[in-house]
Amino acid sequence: MIESFFKNASIYSLSAILTRGISILLVPIYTRYLLPADYGIVDLFTVLASIINITISLEITQAIARYYQEGKNELEKSLYTSTAFWFTVMVYTFYLIISFLFSEDFTLWLLGDVKYKLIFILASLSIVTNGLFYFTQNQLKWQIQPKDNFIVSLISTIVLAGVSISLLVALRLKVESIFIGQIIGNLIGVFISISLAKGSYKLNFSVTKLKEMITFSYPLVFSGIAVFIATYIDRIAIKDLLGLEELGIYGISYRFASIAGLVMLGFQSSLMPLVYKHHNEEDTPKNISEIFNIFIILVLFVLGGSIVFSREIIILFTTEAFYSSNNLIGILVMAIFLSNMYIFAPGIWIVKKTKLVFLITLISAILNTTLNYTLIPIIGVSGAAYATLISAMVAFFLFAIFGYKYYPIPYKTKELILSFIFVLTSAYGIKNIFNQINLFSIFIKLI
Repeated sequence: MIESFFKNASIYSLSAILTRGISILLVPIYTRYLLPADYGIVDLFTVLASIINITISLEITQAIARYYQEGKNELEKSLYTSTAFWFTVMVYTFYLIISFLFSEDFTLWLLGDVKYKLIFILASLSIVTNGLFYFTQNQLKWQIQPKDNFIVSLISTIVLAGVSISLLVALRLKVESIFIGQIIGNLIGVFISISLAKGSYKLNFSVTKLKEMITFSYPLVFSGIAVFIATYIDRIAIKDLLGLEELGIYGISYRFASIAGLVMLGFQSSLMPLVYKHHNEEDTPKNISEIFNIFIILVLFVLGGSIVFSREIIILFTTEAFYSSNNLIGILVMAIFLSNMYIFAPGIWIVKKTKLVFLITLISAILNTTLNYTLIPIIGVSGAAYATLISAMVAFFLFAIFGYKYYPIPYKTKELILSFIFVLTSAYGIKNIFNQINLFSIFIKLI
């Protein structure tokens, strides 16, 4: 299992580095052609896309993750995939029709002016194509085809970037250029993903399989909503309490903090399919623990680097209007890691207690909402970052406690806590002492 994990994880990590790297390289272009308020609109529809993708398809792709490897033969596996795919196409088609019919009302509600109607329509198309791409790309992951997953991610990202930059720079389309790029990139990704999925997509549809999958996945919809709240309530609260400009600044800091996903994505994409496949084997808990130890070392390096170089990163890649976002990056990096580390406590998913997943995520969502609306009025956008961090920490500890109950994994808890304390105090100390940007301070920070 460990050999397969690191082979697959290296491919997923390379994919994440390239695709996220391209996204980061787009930031200097976006921030020079878009105002913070424009960036706030993009972030707002990113939030909307997340909640739509979580709810309308009933998280059925998570059911495929759990049942696909247990299929008795290739015919049954393809029946799971095809049934879920056609169900997903159906619900997204219905969503698109509703969006078109009531586009003016939704535009007025979300953006306050019907002049943004075209942006809303393009954003709706982006949400639909993204949902289909999310499904088809994940299927490659569940079939343990990391190389094909990498090819699809890279091609889709390159197309998205090329189209967006061309429209933004040449035609000055502003926000519209980003959504058009997403639509075209997603559609190409869908077609390539389906062609690489080894005949998993057919015209077959089974009501019995659909009921089986939805029985597993529907609690994850409520869990997903709670995760959505826990993940995006910070941006909703900022827009509500501070406005689109502050949301744009926060969105930039979150984008740079998401570099943490370069470490997380490789482990996340590779680990869960292998855990579902090998969880009954005696050595699997020990193997997960060893993988976790390596993961934590990488986390500490990324966390320390994101804190000490946050100021340099923001100044290098953005304009002065976004400089204040540098203080948020380290906090958000920690929050992003903690919110995704549940994969190292897989016990709840192995025993299929998805209702417990919902309960934990609900607690996190309530806590995050309360903290955001309490802290933002007091300390501004920093309050949103701290609220996100605290709620992510609580959720991870709950997943770890219950996960250990159903599927014990031998972790070195004491060493883990001490390591995080050491890195945090050292990194923030260095950042505050060497707060001038020059060759000497950069050299000290590198050491």
